Amino acid sequence: MTKVYGSQYINLGDVSTEAPLRPEPGANGSADHRGHEEPPPVSGPGDYANSGRDHQRANSGERAQGGKQDRLPPLAFIDMSRWDNEPVPEQEWAVHSRIPRRQCVLFSGEGSAGKSTTQLYLSAAHVLGRDWLGTMPEPGPALFIDAEDEERVMHQRLAAITKHYNVTFKDLIKGGLHLLSLSGQDGVLAVASRSGKIEPTPRYQQIYEAVGDIKPIMIGLASSANFYAGSEIDRSQVQQFISLLTRLAVLANGSIVLLSHPSLTGIANDTGLSGNTQWHNAVRARFYMKGIKPENGDDPDSDLREIVFKKNNYGPISESIVVRYQNGLFLPVPGVASLDRAVQETRSSEIFLALLDRFTKANRNVSDKKGTNYAPALFAKEAEAKSAGLDSKPLEAAMRHLFKIGSIWNEPIGKPSRPQYRLAKRARE
Repeated sequence: MTKVYGSQYINLGDVSTEAPLRPEPGANGSADHRGHEEPPPVSGPGDYANSGRDHQRANSGERAQGGKQDRLPPLAFIDMSRWDNEPVPEQEWAVHSRIPRRQCVLFSGEGSAGKSTTQLYLSAAHVLGRDWLGTMPEPGPALFIDAEDEERVMHQRLAAITKHYNVTFKDLIKGGLHLLSLSGQDGVLAVASRSGKIEPTPRYQQIYEAVGDIKPIMIGLASSANFYAGSEIDRSQVQQFISLLTRLAVLANGSIVLLSHPSLTGIANDTGLSGNTQWHNAVRARFYMKGIKPENGDDPDSDLREIVFKKNNYGPISESIVVRYQNGLFLPVPGVASLDRAVQETRSSEIFLALLDRFTKANRNVSDKKGTNYAPALFAKEAEAKSAGLDSKPLEAAMRHLFKIGSIWNEPIGKPSRPQYRLAKRARE
C-alpha cells in the first residue's frame, strides 16, 4: 500500500490497512471525479506561497507571465425569466432543520465534550439510514476526517455505534462510510499567503478529489485548529476559509460540519466561539455542545450535555437537546427539553435517595402511597429539599423515576400474616 502525503485512510474491513486518500475512480462503487472542477493546482508543500500568488494573479486578471492584464469575461447575472413558471425550490437538508446541504456548519464545544463521538455517530446514521438525536438524516455516503485522534480511538468509538445500531462494520462499509486519521500529521487545508489571502494547500486538493469521488452527504472535520493556519481573528481570512469548505459541500451536494473549540471568553459568555464573530456569520448554521456548570459546590454530572442550536439561516432554530453519555455514546434524555430541567431532575433524585437513607437509619418508615407517611410530602419539609427549592411535586417525579430504573423498591416488613411495606433503596447486585 502507498501513502499520499502521509495520510492514513482507514479501511473499515481491516482497520490496520493504509490506502491513499483518493480511491481509484470507479473502485468500490465510487463515482468518477473527472467531471468536477479542479481546485487551484498545488504540487507540494513548498508551493503554498507560490500557488497563492499565482491564484491571486489569476483572480485579479494578471497574467502569470509578462505581467499583462487579461480582460475578464462579462458578469453572468442570474436569469430570472423562468421563475414565474417554475416551482420555488425547497430548502434541502442533510439533517432536517439543523444542517443545510451545500453549506458549512460549525459544531463547537470544549475539549472532551463529545463532539467527535457525536459527529461520528451522525456519519454512521447517514450511511445506515438510521435515527440521530431524534431526527432522520438523509441517507448517503459520509466522510469523517479526524486530525486529533488515531485510528484505534475511531475504532473504539465506532464499535459503540455499531453496538447501538446492532449492525456490523461491513454494514457501514456497504453504506459508504469513509474514515481518515491525520493525527500527528499535517492536516492544514488553508494557509495565508504573503498578501494575506487564504489559499488551499495540497491536503485540500487531496480531500477535494476524494469528495469528488465519494460525493458524501456528510463531511465531518475534527477540528478547525488542525485544518486552518490563518488568523482566527481576521474576518476576511475566516470568511475565505469557510468559503473553501463550502466549496467541498457544493461539490458533494452535501454538508460539511467543522468541529471547533471555544475560547475562554466563548465559554464564559456561552457563545461557544473563538476568535471573532465572523465564525458565526460565515456559516449558515451552527450548534454548541456544553456540559453542566456545578452550583453551590455541588459535584457536576459529568455524563450530561446540552446541544444548543445557535443559528439557522434557512429555518427556525431547533430546540436544544439534552444528552447523556451511555454505552460509549451521547444519547437523548427522554422527556427532557432543557439542560436546566435535566439538572433539576438529577438533583431531585439525589436528594430523594439521600433523605431516604437518613429516614431509614432513623427507623422513620416512608411509603409511596399517599397518606401520613407519603415520602415526597415528608421529604419536601426537610432542609435539603428546601435549600434546593424542591416541593413534593419534583420529589414525586424523582420517586417514579427511581422506581423505573430499579434504584428503590417496596421492602416487606412485619409479619407474613399482616404484610406491610416500606420504601427502601435496592441493593446493587
